Amino acid sequence: MRQSKDTGGRRAAASGVSRASVARRAAIACASLALCVVGASGFAAFHTHLKRSTPSNGSTLGVPPKALELWFTEKPELAATSVTLSTAAGAPVALAPLSLSDGSDTAAVVAAVRGPLAPGPYLIRWRTMARDGHPARGELTFTLSPSR
Repeated sequence: MRQSKDTGGRRAAASGVSRASVARRAAIACASLALCVVGASGFAAFHTHLKRSTPSNGSTLGVPPKALELWFTEKPELAATSVTLSTAAGAPVALAPLSLSDGSDTAAVVAAVRGPLAPGPYLIRWRTMARDGHPARGELTFTLSPSR
C-alpha cells in the first residue's frame, strides 16, 4: 500500500510539473502571437495608403473637376508619385505637373486637369512611395454626367 501512495504522489508531482510546463508553453505562445500581431500592425502603419480623393471613387459629377486631389496616410514623395487620368476607352487626359497641397504629413497630391472632359466614365491611376520606400498604387473611377 505504501508503494501505491508513493507512486500516486509521484504521478501527482509529475502531473503538476506537466501542467505547469503546458501552462508556461501556452503563455509563451500567447506572448509570441501578441508580439507578432503588434509588430505586423506597427509595420503596416508605416506604408502609405490612400485616405480620400476628390473626386471620390465611384462618384458622379455634374461639372468637370478642375483638379484631382489624392490624400494619403502620410506625406508622399512627390518625385516618386504619378497620377494619370483617362477615359474608359483608354484615351489620356492632359494633367498639369503634380504638386503638394501643403506641407503637412498627410498633404494632398494635386494635379490640375488641363484637357477637356466629355460626359462619360473616367479612370484615375495613381502610384506613390512614402519615406519608408514601399510603393503603393491604385485606381479610382468617376463619371461625368452634366445633366445631373
